[in-house]
Amino acid sequence: MSSVGPVAEITEQPKDLIYGLADRPPLTSFLLLGFQHAAVICPYLVMTALVAQAAGEPFAVAHASMGMAMLGIAAMTLLQAVRSRHFGSGYFCPPVISAIYLPAALAAAHVGGLALSAGMTLVAGMFEAAFSRLVRVLRKIFPAVVSGVILLAVGLQLGRLGMEIVFDAKLLTSHRLGPVAWTALGTLAPMIALGVWGKGLPRLLGPLIGIVTGYLVAIPLGQIELANLASVGSAPWVALPSLRLAGLAFDPQLIAPFFIAGLASGLRSVGVVTTCQQINDAAWRRPDLRNIESGVLADGVGGGLCGWLCGMGASTSPSLVGIQKTTGATSRVLAWSVAGWLVVLACLPKFTALIVGMPKPVMGAALFFNGALMLVAGIQIAVSRPVTFRETLVIGISFLLASGVLIFGDFFGDLPAGWRPVFGSPLSVAVIAATGLNLVFLVGRWRYRSLRLAPGQELSPRQLDDFLTGRAKEWKLRADDLERILATTRDALEHIGPTATDFILIETGFDDFDVSVLFKYRGALPTLAGNARPQREMVDEQSFVIGLSGCLAGVAADRIQSSVDGDMCQVRLLFRI
Repeated sequence: MSSVGPVAEITEQPKDLIYGLADRPPLTSFLLLGFQHAAVICPYLVMTALVAQAAGEPFAVAHASMGMAMLGIAAMTLLQAVRSRHFGSGYFCPPVISAIYLPAALAAAHVGGLALSAGMTLVAGMFEAAFSRLVRVLRKIFPAVVSGVILLAVGLQLGRLGMEIVFDAKLLTSHRLGPVAWTALGTLAPMIALGVWGKGLPRLLGPLIGIVTGYLVAIPLGQIELANLASVGSAPWVALPSLRLAGLAFDPQLIAPFFIAGLASGLRSVGVVTTCQQINDAAWRRPDLRNIESGVLADGVGGGLCGWLCGMGASTSPSLVGIQKTTGATSRVLAWSVAGWLVVLACLPKFTALIVGMPKPVMGAALFFNGALMLVAGIQIAVSRPVTFRETLVIGISFLLASGVLIFGDFFGDLPAGWRPVFGSPLSVAVIAATGLNLVFLVGRWRYRSLRLAPGQELSPRQLDDFLTGRAKEWKLRADDLERILATTRDALEHIGPTATDFILIETGFDDFDVSVLFKYRGALPTLAGNARPQREMVDEQSFVIGLSGCLAGVAADRIQSSVDGDMCQVRLLFRI
């Protein structure tokens, strides 16, 4: 047995974990596992260099930003591992420089340099921190379909950025593979090959191996700038990182894209923390909402801090959590190993200079690969729940509108300056469309069915089970959710039956998020055990999580409401699905 900390109850360690949450790995494993995670983090650092280049910063400034990014990720890894009731998830949950922030950061860097990107990313972190306090309230506003569309749009925009770098004007004119395209293919091919056919560590390090291969291809093809090579050569082997901050600047016109970035990062963090809960608890049933809120708060604070340090935001990474599942090592002590390795790498100027001077075709291929993965992840989340005609419209309309921003770029580029930050990005258009349509489609979403038990009729659990089972098939409920509802309503009927003096009307309703079971009858209110949900309140993970297939919530309703008017009684059981 191990505990997740003050924010969670005692958990049962899965048998497939070698080093559980509270375990302390031997020194060799401690160092090797930490290095493995640090190696996976490194390819994402290229986005910091890309933002610095967009800001027109000299090599020295970009070099300093790279070192600060590593220090920021190290600090963020430790913040997430904090065992506190209100801050930090208490899990080993390392972050990466997040592609979610890249479109907004590039826009800010073009307008106001690295200082504006840093300031607005700090604001985005504040938005995410505020979102952490509203997770349970916003559950129906940002369901799985909206969360999926957001990631889908991020993937679309990343793919576009990558192709803009690779498909230069000469290549488009000649339609022949030139040095730029060969370099990009040399980078992309190992990433794809190792991801499809690789196993173990090579598969996990596929993006890093692809970038190294891209460098090797770029050298003979002349795709590495001589000035960058000279900077790498002149950089010392070991030196303390330059603690040069980017500065802070703010622009109200950029609030919208950074608000969306902070929101998307928060939704991703909810999913990652939920996955951490699942892989660390063999008896896991439903997400621990309080623990999730603490984790998202730490992610928002850490992401804002990272933005302030290097001009680019960071967020928890599903791929790094996936490594823990593969290796069987989830010990929170490993956060110190990862942080230590990142500090060491930040003190190796030649290494950071290599990342800053990365050839643009290599950058483009890495962004394209990342965008493809994120696009498909968005699709998987969007369809993780039954897709009704409402969800079909949300996905289809939002995606087409987001694509329209890319197809009709001239039109959206000519919009008034105040509108461009809101409607000039595929991500912002997708978020506005998906959220707006989802809000409209909440109207009239409840579907009701009723069952009437006549006076004196024997209260047969079989009759109730048949009725609820029929509704579950009609509403496409999962089997585990049905079992929970059946067990709780049987118990309620056993208590209500002896107190009823007339017929009992059972009215069920479903709105794709909650199931409501309402008992109406004349008589007296019974005393139901567990009229309040246990202190560990839960929320449906499917609105946010990546790769989770569902959960069993325990034999209890999420909410029990009762009222009496004279001798007319009502008891409502509410189940979050």
